[in-house]
Amino acid sequence: MSAIQGKGTSGNAVLNSQPLATSKGFGNVSKIWYDKCIPFDKGMEKIANDQQKIRDYSDSPLGEWEPAIDSKDRFILRHKINREEYIPTDHTLQHIATCAGVSTTFLKQMREPKLHPIKKTMEYSRDRRDAEVVVQVLKNTLFAPDRVDQEKPRLFRTWTDGTMRAMLSSKYAIVNNSWVLESLQKLIPGGMLSHWRGDADSIYGNILIPDTIREEKDSDYGGMLSIGNSEIGTRRISSQPSVFRAICMNGCIWDQESGIAIRQKHMGNIDLEDLFGKIKHNLEKQIPLLDIGIQRMLGIKAYGVGDTPILNLFAQTAQDYSISSKQIQGVMRSFVDEQNVIGKEVFSAFGLQAAITRFGQTQDDDEWVRLDEVAGSIVNLTTSQWDAMLNRARHISVKAIESLVGQAA
Repeated sequence: MSAIQGKGTSGNAVLNSQPLATSKGFGNVSKIWYDKCIPFDKGMEKIANDQQKIRDYSDSPLGEWEPAIDSKDRFILRHKINREEYIPTDHTLQHIATCAGVSTTFLKQMREPKLHPIKKTMEYSRDRRDAEVVVQVLKNTLFAPDRVDQEKPRLFRTWTDGTMRAMLSSKYAIVNNSWVLESLQKLIPGGMLSHWRGDADSIYGNILIPDTIREEKDSDYGGMLSIGNSEIGTRRISSQPSVFRAICMNGCIWDQESGIAIRQKHMGNIDLEDLFGKIKHNLEKQIPLLDIGIQRMLGIKAYGVGDTPILNLFAQTAQDYSISSKQIQGVMRSFVDEQNVIGKEVFSAFGLQAAITRFGQTQDDDEWVRLDEVAGSIVNLTTSQWDAMLNRARHISVKAIESLVGQAA
């Protein structure tokens, strides 16, 4: 994976005709459009305010709910225990229809005004009779014990405005939108939220990357990260870097070149630390950044080797990353050189990657690149992944050590 390269030049017309936000660190963005963007803090404040309106019913079975009609003759779902009533959104109707085995279109149409098929004028409004039909259909399908498991745990998301935003499987993994923004703020300090849409349920838009943290100081293109996440299943977690020649006063993006995206389903147990590492690595590979890579490099000095014999760790590294016996012996010599430079800090993930990088510089171009990628992988290990690697190293056999590094422990 290499850095994204811009190609177009039609955006030059924007750069030559409109005032730019250069003094703010965004030399490819119209000042007028920049003023419409918002900082991370504003976006997180809005989400935090919205999150106060959320009430999740976790591990709540269908048996705790019932279809009913409210005082305004609308179809609702009522919680049997606390008697709270919620109007399902269209998104929730899709979930209900899927579980019930009925048509989503039918459920939506039964609460929308009836329009003339040709003239598109309203023929009549829906009333209590329509709501009664929906209630009866759901009693015969979704809430019928012989058709749908009434005890299976589910996740119901509701808001204090009386809406039900989702009915999801209990296996659905919510990734909090606040976590997403807080993580990206660490990754892109000084970034601005552009083309932004979002609330506590779903967010999507672009994060403009300040020129000041770009490694490519001579680039004629601006950098951006398009992100999306939904806590209620409308979209996967997504992150896609891109570069652009200009963003004009109306928000139009000129000559955009998009990179490779990361997409993560909301299922099972999601390792947030691992996910954050993947997003960081993906962005920095495609739009090289300055400060963040340095911060992470220094951070892995805290990943010490503990009581793991260093020879075991070299053997495990050779095994995990397919490094030959001859090469890992070269890495071990470089490790001694690094120890003379940085002292005890060498006994860490930082020292290991430094030794691999130093040795890689003595190899031909192909192996140099490959060993640099190995070092990059070590830099991107999460704490749990590093601990797992140390554990494997402590239990590696003497025979494997002899085979991998050419000597016994």
